Amino acid sequence: MSKPYQSLGDAIKSFLEIHGLDEEAAIQQVIANWESLMGKPIAQVTEKIWFKGGIFFVRIASPVWKSELQLSREKIRTMLNEQMGKEIVREVRLV
Repeated sequence: MSKPYQSLGDAIKSFLEIHGLDEEAAIQQVIANWESLMGKPIAQVTEKIWFKGGIFFVRIASPVWKSELQLSREKIRTMLNEQMGKEIVREVRLV
């Protein structure tokens, strides 16, 4: 007779879902992986990242990079949602 085992990763995922923390965990993972997602040049000019009410905020130190990234906000939003596996980010704001 076999016992129903669950991997540690699956157990953590289930716990987060049950307690409504899965979206927050996904957001924190994206923030932690910002450099690998966006590349080193963008990560180096990123001062702060936070998420509130469906809006993903990114504070960019360089006006040149901020202007350049303004044109890519929808692409960034799509990429973030794909990374998280669901539509969590409604808007990306560069401040």
